[in-house]
Amino acid sequence: MMRSAVWVLALVAVVLVVTVGAERVLGESEDVHGTPHDLAAPGDSPCVYCHLPREDGGEILWARDPSAGGPLAGMKTLCFSCHDGTVTWEGMYAFSTDRTMHVTDSGVRGQDCDLCHDPHGADNNRFVKVAGNANFCRSCHQDAGPDDHPVDVDARATGVEPEDGTWDPDHGDFSGTRLWNSEGTAPGTFVKCLSCHATHGGVPGTEFNSMPFESSHEAFLPLCLNCHFGWGRE
Repeated sequence: MMRSAVWVLALVAVVLVVTVGAERVLGESEDVHGTPHDLAAPGDSPCVYCHLPREDGGEILWARDPSAGGPLAGMKTLCFSCHDGTVTWEGMYAFSTDRTMHVTDSGVRGQDCDLCHDPHGADNNRFVKVAGNANFCRSCHQDAGPDDHPVDVDARATGVEPEDGTWDPDHGDFSGTRLWNSEGTAPGTFVKCLSCHATHGGVPGTEFNSMPFESSHEAFLPLCLNCHFGWGRE
């Protein structure tokens, strides 16, 4: 009887370790519960949709084969398994080979999709890891100088409004200059980094521009003319 009780306690301890390991994937304070990535059935743990149970503090175990998908390996494979249109259409363009994307090191922790996104962090727009929202580029690109285009400017207060301001790749619209609110989380009147740059879905051959910068058949720059449309058109 005593031996049976010991075995039961040992089994409970193992289950607790494995469960905690699955729940604490990237840190104690990170929780996917209630976020759009909580895909579990009611009452089930959301962790096991993406992760296999592991010992607490052990290496993350993916529920998808990290070697699957050829060049889309590791983290990218896991993200692509849903963001390819099979589970959600949102963000599927992020894996298109026809558009300009931010450089990643596929399968390397912290340098893949998780370079900018934390799938557990619901505090920022689109799970961006830093609070800069539409200016989150500054978290890495801190060398922006006085010769760069100004950001955090209320464009419409100066009489500037994009002719095409409907950049919406989730609906197939890959052209436009977005203006944001002062926090950079919703449509508004402010110029931010992501007004002109598209981290995913940029014009091919450009620095993630949301519109062409140069054109062979126009004397002026299309990206600039979308807002400063008076230049050269008087």
